[in-house]
Amino acid sequence: MTDAWKSLTPAQKRAAEETFAALSAFDYLMEGAKDKAEDSAERPVGFADVYAFATGLEPPTQALREALLRDRQLRSALDRLLDKTALYRFPKVAAAASGTAEGRDGDKYRIRLKVSRAAPRQTYVIIELQDQTFKLPSALFYRKPDGEYGVHPLPDPEGGVIQVLADSDSNLVTALRNVDTEVYLR
Repeated sequence: MTDAWKSLTPAQKRAAEETFAALSAFDYLMEGAKDKAEDSAERPVGFADVYAFATGLEPPTQALREALLRDRQLRSALDRLLDKTALYRFPKVAAAASGTAEGRDGDKYRIRLKVSRAAPRQTYVIIELQDQTFKLPSALFYRKPDGEYGVHPLPDPEGGVIQVLADSDSNLVTALRNVDTEVYLR
């Protein structure tokens, strides 16, 4: 059991368990319906892989990435799971004149991007906790408009602020700058 699981409320745990059970049953039924080649050594990607990604802090595997890009139902399952287990969700940003976002505001958390003065090729991702009594997020998940998902583990906050230094052209920063990216704190 991960620390992330322990931080969920009973309702979030129950929702995740129910979703896992339903989609595991769906996976089982679909495996029987699929015509598999006997010599195929690859295991199909299913909800267990989605669940492991959504509750862990590791980036998605290449197989999961490819499956999410081609399977709308798998993407929907991941979106529902992230919606149910996230502490906070930032939907798409209202389009700015330049088409890029420099941050995201919510009623519990605020995310800002700030280019480093010392190293302009690096950008600070700053997450401000509006009220330090809220649960502390351990990961930032994102879904780009092209269907690509990513996750970045978060350090503990200092003075109500979580800071991550990333390359300005990293997947994390480019995803956060895109106004159409959905962001989840978990």
